Amino acid sequence: MKRVADEKRWQVFANPAGNHRVLASMHAIRNEPTCASASCHEHPASQTVLGIVDIAYSLDEIDQAMRKHAIHIAAISFAFIVLVTFSLGYLLQRMIYVPLKDLETGAKKIRSGQLDVAIPVRSPDEFGRVAGSFNDMTTALKDARSELNELIQELESKVEERSRELLAARAEVAQGEKLASIGVLAAGIAHELNNPLTGVLTFTSLMRKKVLEGSEDAEDLDLVIRETKRCASIIRRLLDFAREKVPVKGFFNLNQVVEDTVRFVERPASLQKIVISMDLDPGLPQIWGDADLIKQVVLNILVNAQQAIEGAGTIAVVSRSYVVKTPQPTDEKSVPMVELAIKDSGCGIPEANMQRIFDPFFTSKEVGKGTGLGLSVSYGIVKAHGGEIKVASVVGQGTTFRILLPITSPFSESELRPGEKAQ
Repeated sequence: MKRVADEKRWQVFANPAGNHRVLASMHAIRNEPTCASASCHEHPASQTVLGIVDIAYSLDEIDQAMRKHAIHIAAISFAFIVLVTFSLGYLLQRMIYVPLKDLETGAKKIRSGQLDVAIPVRSPDEFGRVAGSFNDMTTALKDARSELNELIQELESKVEERSRELLAARAEVAQGEKLASIGVLAAGIAHELNNPLTGVLTFTSLMRKKVLEGSEDAEDLDLVIRETKRCASIIRRLLDFAREKVPVKGFFNLNQVVEDTVRFVERPASLQKIVISMDLDPGLPQIWGDADLIKQVVLNILVNAQQAIEGAGTIAVVSRSYVVKTPQPTDEKSVPMVELAIKDSGCGIPEANMQRIFDPFFTSKEVGKGTGLGLSVSYGIVKAHGGEIKVASVVGQGTTFRILLPITSPFSESELRPGEKAQ
């Protein structure tokens, strides 16, 4: 008993059912010196242990309390686990699932072509930076698509413009080929007819000298001579159209050429009650070309304008400086030109005839009033000077011819000094 270990002094006993436990505590009663020297003590001092005290404690209340505490701790643990689970779920939903869902929704909308969608930046973390980068990419894509659409529209407009220019160039080429082929044919016909007509005119003039004035034969011969001269004039104009005249070019004053030409038609026009007005730019520069050929062009158009007016009317002649943009491989080049516009208040040109007015021998005038060569010759002269001739007309309101002539020669040829007159 002196050396009994403490773990042997405490023991827990349970009934067979295991639902009742008892804690047994054993303790030795020792013979203390104060106790052995007492008069009432019977045991000798040599006996160190007087006896054993064995006490049994019921553990039912303790077991019940432990069970309650275990249930309470389990409930608290379960509640804590549930709270932690919901907290983690909320955090995952808020920090991972929602940003990923935003990215997925934005990607789908961009794939469908909606570039106005902005993904919300919910936090400054990696997902927030990804959302910001995604928005920057969307903005860049939107700007790129806008620029692409502008480029496409500009390209379409340029293609359409180039197509119109190509069609106009084809029409000019066809017109040139037509004029060239008709010119060759006209030259042959004119040469074949010129010699017989010269003989007819010569012998008719000799016969006219032999007949008496005022006789019927004289009148018939005068008619033959007059009509033969008219035929010769037509053939001469046909030869001028077919045969390329070597122009004598130099710098000349276009306004002076216009004023001189207007004087030729001003008198007969006034008899028809046609008023010719001139608005000539005094600062118009001198142009390079053949003044006589340009005068022929102006005269042809003025005569046509006068004949297109029935009764009283007006003809306006305007000159001004003009700049034409010509496309180049790298940039657009500005070509300085002068513009001469002749506008009449005549009957106008029908739309069906607009494409044929520069064709040789085409005329809408009555028989005997035109040969159909005036505008064809004018077209060739203007083209030979590197210029353009355009026409706009409204039936019943009038016609406007616009002649564009370059200030300097567009061809590789020696030019006179500015201010030097054409010979």
